[in-house]
Amino acid sequence: MTGIWIVAAITSALALGVIGGWLWKTAPREERVWLLFAVLAQLPMCWLAFHGVRQPLDAWVRDWLGAGTETYRFARVFYAPVTEEMAKLWPLLLLSFRQRLTTGNMTRAGVALGLGFGVGEMWVVAGFVAGDPQVAGLPWYMFTGYAWERFMVCISHGAFTATALRGIWLWRAPVRGVLAAMALHWAGNFPIYLAGRDFGKWGQPVWQIILGLWLMMFFAAMFGLLAYYVCGKGWLRTLLGHARCRGCGTEYPRPWWSMNFVTHRLDRCPHCGRWNWTRAG
Repeated sequence: MTGIWIVAAITSALALGVIGGWLWKTAPREERVWLLFAVLAQLPMCWLAFHGVRQPLDAWVRDWLGAGTETYRFARVFYAPVTEEMAKLWPLLLLSFRQRLTTGNMTRAGVALGLGFGVGEMWVVAGFVAGDPQVAGLPWYMFTGYAWERFMVCISHGAFTATALRGIWLWRAPVRGVLAAMALHWAGNFPIYLAGRDFGKWGQPVWQIILGLWLMMFFAAMFGLLAYYVCGKGWLRTLLGHARCRGCGTEYPRPWWSMNFVTHRLDRCPHCGRWNWTRAG
């Protein structure tokens, strides 16, 4: 079995376990089957959007603008944001699905739709990699970069779709919501176009570093956006939680700069000044 397929299976299980687990834990019991449908309904949509819409669209645009023109190359940056953000919203055509949407669950719905689409996209991308003879034969552990990038994309897709749903239900501005989702998606992909054109003539090694940094910063921004949708303006405080000082016994909100050691955090009590080693979470 080709290594990329092994990593795709592991990453799919990780995304479904972590992101799907959060959905299962936070959703009311009566909402879980509805969210499961949202995930499953999106699994084939990346493949369908790519082969059924994106490729025919590309053929038309290529003939119209000319394959070798810079305008054509730039136009291709818009393919994924337009086709994929529309594809993720197809369950809204179902009255039974649409009637279940509320301001209270639209973020979870967006995360579920994005998760299903992201997992389906993992396998589409894995198919492209498996078709490349230069890398197809590599062992599975050589694709860790693919694994982390695809996992982060699952969360980013959720942020895009949640933004679109907020536009439709909360802002009462469907067009603006969908365009906002497309704009976020475009912002995530645009540096790839710049790297392909070697903008600035910095060379591909430099652009690989820039793309890696951009991916991390963009993921952090999308994670923060989802956290804001879930927790509101105090999302950072909610995520950090509270701690109790072992010196004065006072409970205090953890500061944003507290040092995270995965299972524990080191922070300073604002009341007595003592440094505390407390469990994270």
